[in-house]
Amino acid sequence: MSEQHHKKDKIQEACIIATKVFVHLWSIVFTVFKIAAGALATVLLIVVVCGFVLAGSLGNYLETEILPNAELVLEDYDMDAPSYAYYTNSDGEIEMLQKLHATLDWKNARMEDIPEAMVHAAVAIEDKRFFEHQGVDWFTTVKAFANMFFGNTTVGGSSITQQLIKNRTGADSVTVQRKVLEFFQATAVERNYDKDEIMELYLNSIYLGQGCRGVRSAAETYFGKEVQMLTIAECASLISITNNPSLFDPYSETTFQYAGKMMNGMERNRHRQKLVLSEMYSQGYITEAEYNEAVNQELVLKNGIDPEDTWTVCAGCGYAAIAATYEGTSTRLVCPKCSYVTEVDIGISQEVYSYFVDTVLEDVAKELAKQDGVEEWNDEHWRYYMDKINRGGYHIYTTYDARVQSIVDSVYQDLSKIPYTRSAQQLQSAIVVVDVRTGDIVAMSGGVGTHKEHFGLNRATQSKLQSGSSIKPLSIYAAGFQQGTISPATVIKDLPVDYSGGAWPRNDDRVYRLSHTIYSGVTDSVNAVAANTLIKIGDTYGFNFAKDGFGLSTLEAPDDLTLASLAMGAQYNGVTVRDMSVAFATFANGGVWREGRTFTKVYNDKGEVVIDNTQDARQILSEKANTYMNYCLVNAANNGTGKGAIFSGMQIAGKTGSTSSFRDRWFCGYTGYYAAGVWCGYDLPEVINISYNPASNLWYKVMKPLHSGLQYKKLYSTEKMSYVSVCLDSGGLATSACSNDPRGSRVSTVMCYPEDRPTYSCKKHVNKAYCAEGNGTPNDYCKLFAQEGLTKVTSKALLVLSQAEINEIRRAASYGLSSVHASLNYISGYKECTEHTAESWAKYLEEKAAATAPTEPEGGGEGGNEGPVPTVPPAPGG
Repeated sequence: MSEQHHKKDKIQEACIIATKVFVHLWSIVFTVFKIAAGALATVLLIVVVCGFVLAGSLGNYLETEILPNAELVLEDYDMDAPSYAYYTNSDGEIEMLQKLHATLDWKNARMEDIPEAMVHAAVAIEDKRFFEHQGVDWFTTVKAFANMFFGNTTVGGSSITQQLIKNRTGADSVTVQRKVLEFFQATAVERNYDKDEIMELYLNSIYLGQGCRGVRSAAETYFGKEVQMLTIAECASLISITNNPSLFDPYSETTFQYAGKMMNGMERNRHRQKLVLSEMYSQGYITEAEYNEAVNQELVLKNGIDPEDTWTVCAGCGYAAIAATYEGTSTRLVCPKCSYVTEVDIGISQEVYSYFVDTVLEDVAKELAKQDGVEEWNDEHWRYYMDKINRGGYHIYTTYDARVQSIVDSVYQDLSKIPYTRSAQQLQSAIVVVDVRTGDIVAMSGGVGTHKEHFGLNRATQSKLQSGSSIKPLSIYAAGFQQGTISPATVIKDLPVDYSGGAWPRNDDRVYRLSHTIYSGVTDSVNAVAANTLIKIGDTYGFNFAKDGFGLSTLEAPDDLTLASLAMGAQYNGVTVRDMSVAFATFANGGVWREGRTFTKVYNDKGEVVIDNTQDARQILSEKANTYMNYCLVNAANNGTGKGAIFSGMQIAGKTGSTSSFRDRWFCGYTGYYAAGVWCGYDLPEVINISYNPASNLWYKVMKPLHSGLQYKKLYSTEKMSYVSVCLDSGGLATSACSNDPRGSRVSTVMCYPEDRPTYSCKKHVNKAYCAEGNGTPNDYCKLFAQEGLTKVTSKALLVLSQAEINEIRRAASYGLSSVHASLNYISGYKECTEHTAESWAKYLEEKAAATAPTEPEGGGEGGNEGPVPTVPPAPGG
């Protein structure tokens, strides 16, 4: 019993302990629960309070920002509102430069003329619940929103109504505010318009590639049909394009990977067309038989409607059919039902803008595309944004200067003023004029003669051309001056830098002079000096300075990161006349590069600023570097290769350029008022057979009258510079010995800042005895000949060079470079005179003796005296 009692006590004790533990744990849980409940209640209270605040703020936001703009009258957004370009005249007044017309083909189609299959194709692929929703398909909107978090952007969230609003208003910014506003606008549109009206407006506003706005113009462009005549297959094909016109354009020949295969535009369009047809069938819009027929129909592209296939509505009785069912002629149709005569409008030719207006429109289009996040500009973007500009009711304020443009036109449109060549081709040219006081482009011409082609080739802005030597100031000399590694007084080698394919680069006169100062290298446009200077400053530095500093946007690495591109101007990608003109204006603007704008601001038809084209500007050259560049380029224009551009009364600076075999000729020059780059060449490259630089000539013809009456303006000041004489062989300060070189004086005197003067004197010139006739160090025979008055042993300053320097000259000389080879004669100890030898001295004495021997008397007997026999002296020193 006691044992049982003991067990019972143990059990009771355990139960008591368990109970206490449970009570304690429950107390803890209850405490935690109370704290959590309190926290939750606090959070809920905060949420409720914030909800009321947010609701109030949201209500206020909707009331002030959204609802006032929600009601839309779509007809107020005219798809064809004209735009205008303006300029400021010489009196400061605003004048219209150009009224802009549409570049896209837009023919409106009535709903009754649009095939039912077109409507069904649009609904099936773009907005399945179009006929059920009230403007916004919330199912696809929520689905698209959710997919954003998983990286899936294939499901669009915009209904046809929302797409219509974007097409009409042009509002397409990616912001929450715009999207919220769009929801309310879509709902309002659905209240005010029925589904047929919305669909008609939509099908007439969608962009379908190839410059087509709306299904009617697309039907004509792709299938050569009126929209009424399209088949189900053709309707599905056209609707396929709107998803991505550049991708699904059937005319596109660009081939790339799509849906796992290499496809061109037609194949990609066909792939999507099948998807559209499948959706039409699965949604019950077409039967199985219609689906099979459409899938099997071969699509035949045909651009343009034949006159007999034009849809014509008789104004007399309303008879509607293609013109082939009428009687009469292609321009005078007689109705078969009531005999009413319809005169057919054969159309009006499109106005051709000037090169300047073409450029303004393209610049504005690119800026609008940039605002929309477009990264890669292509033809489809061009068509879309040109259409948007021309139909958008914009007011564009340009930098155009009527006086400057009139002078350019007086030269470029008059072929008698274009330099004559014997080629069967017309010599072409392009020019861009920049007002250096503002940095803006004020005039241009993209070709010679009358500009006849609408948005035709503009050689001033679109052609990428090899620059020749005209790039050297930008990629080499200005870069080196700014880097601080060179000055006008710096001596640079005039020797080839590469021998792998022969001596390269070749100087224009095929002569190498061992060395030049930077100043004379620029003036004389010495290719070898440019290449050696670029190596000194670094080709990457020069490339970046030209591209990022001077804005030569078309240069691309690695293709243009080469000595050939940067030092010789043989670019792989080429440069534009526009970029070169703007770059050279930097030198006339204190070293500040400024963006060459063609327009300043763009307003919409409500007076709101759409684009504020604030000019980009950057100081890329210091005062010293810019002064050095102007100092060199004024000399290059006036005393070097650019003489053909010079006229009196104005300080002019500039640089010429020519490419291989003179296929391209350039002159990029400037004054204190205007800068201009001029290119000349042929559209099919060939040698320009002319004795002068035609680019310099045309620059002169434009710039001389342009500067008439303007006050002389200096481009730089020499106040902080002084002259310094340097040795062309050592680069140090010249000594008297440097002037006593057998080749002539090797002293060059140029200007530079005091801190850039050489800090050492020349030690390479040493006065030594020199045999003038033998071109070398004299020997004892030279002295004997000198005593006879047959040669002259003088003191000349010969070069004392290192073995490495001698080897470099010997290597260049081995490639047949006679001018370099001759220099070997003037290196101290390199060559002794070989003209005066023991043999030449003996021969001289023999000839002298023969000349002085007495002649034999007439009738003389045997053993007569034949005169003394000369003797050869012992070898000198023997």
